Amino acid sequence: MPYVPMVAEVVLLYALPALAGAAALLLARSALRHWWEQRAGRVYELPVAYGGAALRAGGAVLALGAAFLTAAFPPLAGLAPDGARDVVVAAAPAPPAPEDVRPGQPPEPEEDDAPPRTLGHPSGGTLEELEDGTRVWLPPQYDFPNSAGLYFPLVVAHLDPADPDLFAGFAAQSLRGLADPVVVVLPARCGGGAVELPDAVGRLYRVLPGRTARAVLGVGQDAACVVRGQLGHPSRYAAAIGVSGAYEPDGPQDLESGPARSPSRPYGGDAYPDRAAARPQLLLAVPSGEESARSSALALRDRMRGVPAEVRVLDNITPRRRLFALVAGYVTEKLDGPGRP
Repeated sequence: MPYVPMVAEVVLLYALPALAGAAALLLARSALRHWWEQRAGRVYELPVAYGGAALRAGGAVLALGAAFLTAAFPPLAGLAPDGARDVVVAAAPAPPAPEDVRPGQPPEPEEDDAPPRTLGHPSGGTLEELEDGTRVWLPPQYDFPNSAGLYFPLVVAHLDPADPDLFAGFAAQSLRGLADPVVVVLPARCGGGAVELPDAVGRLYRVLPGRTARAVLGVGQDAACVVRGQLGHPSRYAAAIGVSGAYEPDGPQDLESGPARSPSRPYGGDAYPDRAAARPQLLLAVPSGEESARSSALALRDRMRGVPAEVRVLDNITPRRRLFALVAGYVTEKLDGPGRP
């Protein structure tokens, strides 16, 4: 379930400076009118008292100062009562903590774990790089005071690390309260959706373990790779998302050869085993204007008819950042939400 309290916090972020600024304008206007009224009375030798104007002017200065303070130091942390950011897990109980992990504490790093290197803070989060080159993006909520001891779902993303839209879309949707915050891991390459995450990710970061808290995403040439991995091994991730992909089974992105296709083998290769417990979950997302990718996504969905899998197509979305925001909503639907083991 999404972070509902975050909606109130975002409202406070913008509402408090706006209200303080409006109060400052009203008080300044009232002070100016009072001063003009007193000055006009001097023509008729009426007694003049500027005390009211001074009080109003002082109130305007205080309100203006409050507006600057609330804008410079946004009240996003510490406003909610303890535990208000806890997220209710839908569809599955919170996974148990590993045996060597104390409740509410991240796993202890091993002695040979080099500390991650901070690369920047895109979209209000933190982008770090591990010793092997793997990059990890932490959402803004990861460092909130009330998030201490909170473990997050994880998305393995295969895309250009310089792509700004994924982080921006995920962060915006979670801050609006429309999606759960997730940790994003960017490995070096896609291995058919079966890439093994470095053990350091689980030791250095508060990420939920298990399939039900993990998804895989590929963009462009890596989209077909993660889709094939999900179809062949659905027990590794709860869902796979392909963005702007080409899914032609006989094209250049056919990553492995195999027997001819059939309704049970839309990509060729071995027929699907019994997957009552782990049915492939696919989202094929296409930004507006990419007609070739859209046709390929629709063709794959047609080939999957009769196969025990769920395939959704999300197309004609613009701008691209909004597409990733909607993908964040899909991830929230499919994965366990943040929780304390």
